[in-house]
Amino acid sequence: MFGDIVGGHHTTSGAMMWLAKYLTDLPQIQTKLRSVLYETLSIAKEENRLFTLEEIRRANLPYLDAVIEEMLRINAVTVTREALCDTMILNCPIKKGTQVFFMSNGPGFLSPSIPIDDSKRSSTSLEAKLKATWDETQDLTLFNPERWLVRKSNGDGLSTNDVDFDGAAGPQLVFGLGRRACWGRRLAYMEMKVMIAMLVWKFQLLTTPPALSSHAGLEGIARVPQQCYLRLSKL
Repeated sequence: MFGDIVGGHHTTSGAMMWLAKYLTDLPQIQTKLRSVLYETLSIAKEENRLFTLEEIRRANLPYLDAVIEEMLRINAVTVTREALCDTMILNCPIKKGTQVFFMSNGPGFLSPSIPIDDSKRSSTSLEAKLKATWDETQDLTLFNPERWLVRKSNGDGLSTNDVDFDGAAGPQLVFGLGRRACWGRRLAYMEMKVMIAMLVWKFQLLTTPPALSSHAGLEGIARVPQQCYLRLSKL
């Protein structure tokens, strides 16, 4: 039912299940997100009501954006492209018609990048290298939304006055890139923002029994959790 309510039965719904699981397992992140929502959408909070679609659509919520981006990074799927002409990738010849697999769940995503000699890179590859702010010395298997934030002020605040969201800070291929990127990307992001914000605004996500809390996934056109059970307490 959760997936049928919104578009993207297998993809967006799967992403929202992962978000619910991470927020359940990491209550400190859930609390931070709720505080940011209440602070940013303060009029709705003061009036003791749920925010409107227009309010959240216009709101600048860098921490919510970062939570979504981190979930997508950890649960990405392989992107494939077919070479339409003879070309070169990292000085390796790729024949026309070759299926190229862009792995997004190994080095560079969940472990440090494999060193590449810059002399083998094309000019566009050099321009697309990860920014110096992306820290691969941290454990990349951990869920840490703050990887995607650029701090604008001292302290640990997470509102728009304190941080900016940088969607290009780290590796991300879940929607593809360029002219053949997923046309539903903006819709999917908006659906995830609205649904997860509504859930966190109205409910506290409580821990579930270990037998119902596996992070094992099913691989398809998207990676979805095998289990997603919620235990909620109304706020």
